[in-house]
Amino acid sequence: MRGAKDPHRGNERNYIPNDEIDREEKADIRQQKKGSAFSVLLGGLIVISLIAFIFVLLDSGILSGSGTQTVYGTPQLTQEEKKAAEEEARIAEEEAKQKKKEAEEAARAEEEAARKAEKEESERLAEEEAARKAEEEAKKRAEEKEEEEARKKALEEEQKVLARDFILDESNIRYYSEEELNSLTDREVLFALNEIYARRGRIFTGEEFKRYFESKDWYKGRIPAEEFDANQDERFNEYEKANINTLVKIAQERGIR
Repeated sequence: MRGAKDPHRGNERNYIPNDEIDREEKADIRQQKKGSAFSVLLGGLIVISLIAFIFVLLDSGILSGSGTQTVYGTPQLTQEEKKAAEEEARIAEEEAKQKKKEAEEAARAEEEAARKAEKEESERLAEEEAARKAEEEAKKRAEEKEEEEARKKALEEEQKVLARDFILDESNIRYYSEEELNSLTDREVLFALNEIYARRGRIFTGEEFKRYFESKDWYKGRIPAEEFDANQDERFNEYEKANINTLVKIAQERGIR
């Protein structure tokens, strides 16, 4: 009975036993359950279709707008992008080759310029050296010419001196200073020294002195050389001794005696 107490629970509650539910109500309930299940199934299919469609769009690059494809999370280039990337790589490689070529050409040009500069510098130094040697040679020739002229002039003067009767006209009557005697040439010194001996009659065995003094009118050779030299200190006066000593000193200093 409706509203009867539940003898098992010890309290009152209203309930409708299953066997008392109307058949049509049960049919409606079953129909509602079927509709709900169909709706869930249909909704699931729609969701799966949408997800699949989205994946297709993403895979084609339409939604991303980047034109790339995604495989396992890694972006993949399209054919156009691959071609563009390959073209960029080719251009970059060509540019790198061109830069390398230009750098090599610049290096070669710099090296060539350095070699040319070195060659020019070497040629310049060689020209300067040649000019310096030519100048030195010309200077040397000029000096040799001057020396030759000086020797020639000195020889002429020497010949004039030797051509006189006496080189030292007063060697037996006065002292000649060292300065005076140093003005004589080497030959004049030697001939002036032997002139003092010739004045005292010494005979010369050397051909040059013999010929020279025998050409003088005043020379009278009468005392042999060995005899004359043995006691020559007794043969000269003080002027002659002093002048002999000065002439001997000059000859020794010049290395001609």
